[in-house]
Amino acid sequence: MAAAGEASGGRDKYRSFMYGEGEKDTVWRLGSPPNYDVVNKLFEEERTKEWPEGSLEEKVQRLLKTWEMELIHKVRPEDQKSVHSQKFCASTNGSIL
Repeated sequence: MAAAGEASGGRDKYRSFMYGEGEKDTVWRLGSPPNYDVVNKLFEEERTKEWPEGSLEEKVQRLLKTWEMELIHKVRPEDQKSVHSQKFCASTNGSIL
């Protein structure tokens, strides 16, 4: 099995803050960054709209994919870069998480 990000050259086409100098001290839930190669392939095959690079829609798409990845795979809130961990709060069915 390929190492995380190996097929994509250590980069993810749709997510930021997974590789590089800024992530050297990141604590990952499973010990290393997740590998989204299969998920990205399925996304590309099944999506109904491809946004122009640099468009607002494409930026929102990348932001949401990055936020989800950080929320699920980064153990420490201070490792998350897509949201301000001290100011972020979420609410589900009226209950603040």
